Amino acid sequence: METDNQDAVRGFADAINRDDLDTALALCHPEIEFVSMLAVTGRAYIGHQGIREYFEDVRGAWDEWRVEVHGVAPAPDGRVAIAMTMHARGRESGAALSEPASHVWTVRDGRLRRNEHYREPEEALRAVGASAWQTRAPSKEKSGP
Repeated sequence: METDNQDAVRGFADAINRDDLDTALALCHPEIEFVSMLAVTGRAYIGHQGIREYFEDVRGAWDEWRVEVHGVAPAPDGRVAIAMTMHARGRESGAALSEPASHVWTVRDGRLRRNEHYREPEEALRAVGASAWQTRAPSKEKSGP
């Protein structure tokens, strides 16, 4: 059974896939610090305004963009690691991208506060002190733009 923190992390990924800014904002702490591999600016997106800008930046750069979640792993301190593959297709170039990524999310008051990137899923697992990913059946929802 997943924790509320794990549900928030998965919910954010699901919101990205649906291009659902309202749900994404509801899952984010007002002081969120978010860095995305797909962001073209390479900067941190801060606060709810930052998440709005992230969605605008991604929509401007990519025709398609989604994340494929492979698993999550909870830490005793409430952080959550997530392993995924980022899929995107460039708006101008049409080039396809599929990149593995892992994050460790800090969750405050049940909302996403800060993420840290890891290239290798095992690094994220070690960061939270877990030994295995928890998986669930894939969602049948339509992916985002």
